[in-house]
Formats: sequence, C-alpha cells, structure tokens
Amino acid sequence: MVLSILIKLHRWLGLFFGLWLVLVALTGTLLLYKVELLQWTYPQLKLQQIPTQATAAEVFDRYQEGYAYLPRDANPWLEIVMPSGVRHYYNDQGEHILARPYLGDWISVMVEFHHHLLLHDLGKDLLGYLGIAGLILLITGLIRWWPRHWSRRLLSVRWVWPWQRGFAATLFQLHKVVGSLLFLPLLVGILTGTAIMYAAAVSSGLTALWPSQQQQPITADQWRTVAAAHSWQQRFERAQQLLPEHQPQLVSLSNLSMRLTFPGEWHPNGRSHVQFDAKTGAVTSVYDLRYDSRGYQLSQMIFPVHIAAVGGLSWFIVVLMGGLALVLLPLTGIYFWGWRQFKQRARR
Repeated sequence: MVLSILIKLHRWLGLFFGLWLVLVALTGTLLLYKVELLQWTYPQLKLQQIPTQATAAEVFDRYQEGYAYLPRDANPWLEIVMPSGVRHYYNDQGEHILARPYLGDWISVMVEFHHHLLLHDLGKDLLGYLGIAGLILLITGLIRWWPRHWSRRLLSVRWVWPWQRGFAATLFQLHKVVGSLLFLPLLVGILTGTAIMYAAAVSSGLTALWPSQQQQPITADQWRTVAAAHSWQQRFERAQQLLPEHQPQLVSLSNLSMRLTFPGEWHPNGRSHVQFDAKTGAVTSVYDLRYDSRGYQLSQMIFPVHIAAVGGLSWFIVVLMGGLALVLLPLTGIYFWGWRQFKQRARR
C-alpha cells in the first residue's frame, strides 16, 4: 500500500515538475562553463593580462553605484554590475571593452532563469518548491527501484531503438540505472540548490546546531584608529592593514564595502568584509568569517559546493555528471510514461 502511494507520487511529481527540472538542470550545467561561453560569445574577453588592483581601484573610482567583481585567474577582467543589470567589462589597461544589457544575450537569460526562473523573487520561491519536489522524486525513485536481491543485471541497459520492439524497457532501464549510479551527485546537486533558495533558514538552523564562536579580533576601538579612505586604492590599503591575510573579491560601489576571502576559503566571493563611511571615509565595520560560529561557516560552504568552486577537476566532474543526470532522468521518465500510454492506446 505504501509502496503503491510512493510510486504514484513519484510518477505525478515527475510529470508535473519534470520539464522544469530539466530546464533548471540544463541551464545550471551549461553555466558551469559560463566563463568559456562568455569568451566564446565575446572574444574581447580573452585577455592575456589580469588587471591589477591599482587598475581596478582607478576604474571603481568612476562609479558611485552598483557592485563589482575583481579579476581572478578564471575570469581575467573587471566586471561592474549596475543597478539596472547592465554589466560593464574592463581590460588590464582600464579600458572599457564590453557592455552587456540585462537579459541582452542568451547567457544572461540562462543565468536569470537558473536563479529566478525570470520571475525575480517569485521565481526564487518557485525554485525552492521545485527543489523540494526534486528531493522527493529522488528518494521515492530510489525506494521504488531498491531490489530485494542484487545482481549485475540491475545496472545494465539493453539498448533498443525507438522503432524497435522493447524500447519502453530500454527507457525504464536507463532511468533506473542513471538514477541509482548517480544518486549521490544528484542528491548533492538538488540538496545544495534547494538550500541556496532557503539560505537564511539553513544558515539559522546550522548556526543553532553549532553556535560556538570566537570574539572578532579587530574591535571597534581598533578600526576607528585607522586613517580615513577616500578612494578605492586607499580602501584596499586599509582592508589590507586590518585583514592582512585576506584578498578583496567583490566590492559594493553603492555602500563602500568589500568582501574578502582568506586562504583556503571555499566561497569565491568571500564572506569577510570591511565597510567605510561615505562621508568621512572612516572604517565603520570589520568582520572576519573565521571567528564566526561553525554552523554559519558551514552554511557558507553550500554555494561553492553547488557551483563546483572547490574540489578541483574531480568535484567538477561529479557536479557535471549530476547535472547531466538531472536532465536525463525527467526526460526518460516522461518519455517512458508517454510511450507506454501511446502503446496502450494503439492496442485498443
């Protein structure tokens, strides 16, 4: 009785959410190659030299709003994002080389679809529900497939072409084998993706589980003695003075703050920060992630795991395989169901 309910739940959730899962998984998998796709679409982004921090500071001084990414080995350009969504790119000489309007190309559309289904905050909520549905599908599928007796035949696929007899069995076998062999990459991908949609709740929950933390080493009395900064070069110097082991990665041009990474940190944009007062140039806040609770630090590892920002080539391949499997599973499941319905009607 319970198994029958789980089978029906798996089937109808798959039919209702399957194509949406395919689109989200497909865009997410392609975005693993976002830098390569950008450079293929815009050859001017194939820079030989990475802009220096001094060049970045000079470019940032031209703006009073938006936020910006400092260059890295993977994406060797300066990228400034305006409140309108327009993205400006600069080379190592501080020269403007490209402007990408919001939703102005297929890569931008993919990013917004994968993050918000092109529906802003509503899309984020819907993606949360989609992630929960994906987890239920994965677990019910494993329960349905779990055999009483193991054999090598359970992990084999007898390939038959659509115009040949037995194609439905091929679809069913392919669906089961992909889901079982790649269960862990699928689970990690869906679980981390869903956790990102509920980041605040996940962070609070993990912090409650591991709440112990250390006192921040830089106190307000200490940062108030640091000289004021009125340019981005000076702000970088003050941040280096306060957090010498950190490297700035992302700056807010609107509220004069920067996010920094420490050696070994997983998050590519960092979670430590330094903030300045817009009028006086004084430091108003310094925060080092390493001294926060273990639970909160753990919550900040979810995003880099999801996008394969850590783990090198091995983890990248795991995430890639999980993404491809999440494309294949709904397609084979829906195709199998549709093919069986077609055959049943044909026999009538």
